Amino acid sequence: MPNSSFGEAVLEVSVEVDLGRDIGQRFGSLFEIRDRQGRVVAGAGFADVYNTRYRVGRDTLQFFVRPKNDDGRFTLERLPRPTDECGVYLFDLDGKVYAWGSGRERVIGSWDESARRWEGGHSDKMRSGDGKMRVGEGILEFDERGARYNDRMILSPAKEGIYHHFYYANGHLIFFQDQSSHEPKFGKLYACPWTADSGQPVDLAQAAVTPLTYPRETPFAFGQLGPTVLTCSNNGGVYAFDGRAWRTLRPANNQVSYQIYSMVNYYDRLLMAHYPSGVLYEFDGQDIKPLDGWPPVLAGVSRSAREAQTTMIYRGDLFVGVWPWAELWRRDRDEDRWISMGRLFTHPPLTDKVQHPYEQEVRELNAAQGANIVINQWGQRVASMIPLADALILSTSAKWPCAREPRLTCLTDAVYEEYGQVIRLRMPGNLAATIQPKAGPTRLTFAVATDGMAIQQDGKLLATTRLDAKLTADIQPASITWAHGVFGPLQGKLVSKSVRPACGADAP
Repeated sequence: MPNSSFGEAVLEVSVEVDLGRDIGQRFGSLFEIRDRQGRVVAGAGFADVYNTRYRVGRDTLQFFVRPKNDDGRFTLERLPRPTDECGVYLFDLDGKVYAWGSGRERVIGSWDESARRWEGGHSDKMRSGDGKMRVGEGILEFDERGARYNDRMILSPAKEGIYHHFYYANGHLIFFQDQSSHEPKFGKLYACPWTADSGQPVDLAQAAVTPLTYPRETPFAFGQLGPTVLTCSNNGGVYAFDGRAWRTLRPANNQVSYQIYSMVNYYDRLLMAHYPSGVLYEFDGQDIKPLDGWPPVLAGVSRSAREAQTTMIYRGDLFVGVWPWAELWRRDRDEDRWISMGRLFTHPPLTDKVQHPYEQEVRELNAAQGANIVINQWGQRVASMIPLADALILSTSAKWPCAREPRLTCLTDAVYEEYGQVIRLRMPGNLAATIQPKAGPTRLTFAVATDGMAIQQDGKLLATTRLDAKLTADIQPASITWAHGVFGPLQGKLVSKSVRPACGADAP
């Protein structure tokens, strides 16, 4: 066991993996272990998730254990608020979590666990869809000024209109263009070949470009399945790029609501979080179809105008956050059922008489005082999900951050306080750490003791957490599947692998 302060070893898995040249690809699963009944009891891999505004760090490695006598217990801890706005979105980079306020379009600060507060922040403008990500040993940054790698310009600002909502995957820098300020108005979607080790800027002449139906089409999510990159605009246009050309899977139509707010790889599928059905859709590489009842509707609320907004893999399970009642759902694949984890808000009481929280109060105020408040403005979002150490970090938001409306007497201090919160959810048995970039193979070691678990990279301890001895007492590994699991198939090569105690190997 890497940490000598832990007790007797229960399980140790070691893999030497070559993740290959970093071209923005998703990495996937390293292994998954099952007991004699076929239940998943442990696994490790990299979640690839894009939630509404940000892609979660691809280099965050999760290791989980799920003992047989799991009772599904969890805790919620409300962290200090990073802002007085009524909404906050989170992103991560190199193992740190940052808060972003859309009302001010800036980074508010990063979470300092030791000080238990949000530190720093800056005044630079940061639009939705702007961001930073690690690629190889450098940082790729993109915003209204274009794109830069390690502060070297690789894409200049658009000569017409603006570039926005960037995504780097499979060796292509993907982004939208909006020229709606003057005639002729147009929108385009680009996929430009580029790699960090080329030393060259993006060459627009080599781009695969598809025209958009509407100049201001805007995505809320991107995803990958094998060689295909998928995105969906706010007008319902679904576009797939296969490495050579774009294909329209669904034409944009601004008369019909169809929006995708999150994408996540889950086993061999790419799942897409849909509005207004509130369920997940799946993409198999060719077609898209809805998954009815994924997740269910919380008892006591309207079945209309629902939005599955956020997704994540945590402790080996799929998590989904749903608007407008900030529902949190977890799927247990082994038991083939969805488990409600409640709401992230305590107010108002559930009702199916209206679609959104406080909708009736807003309608009454608008009628009585001639106000023009959007009726679903005080709907409730699970805006972010980020794995950090042993926890899943969540955030909440109204429809969009706005000033408090003093004429709405229902928005008491206690009610308003729940908008724009950051919440730490913990379920025992998950550990996340950021791996260090490395050219060629790297050795990753995962260990479980009677009272803790740990992750190592090339002999260096990355993370540890304590576990209750009762949690690990009944972990009985019977079979192991290499390079496949809940995070999707591995995109890389396992050079060597071992597991103790020994157990049989299954085909994916």
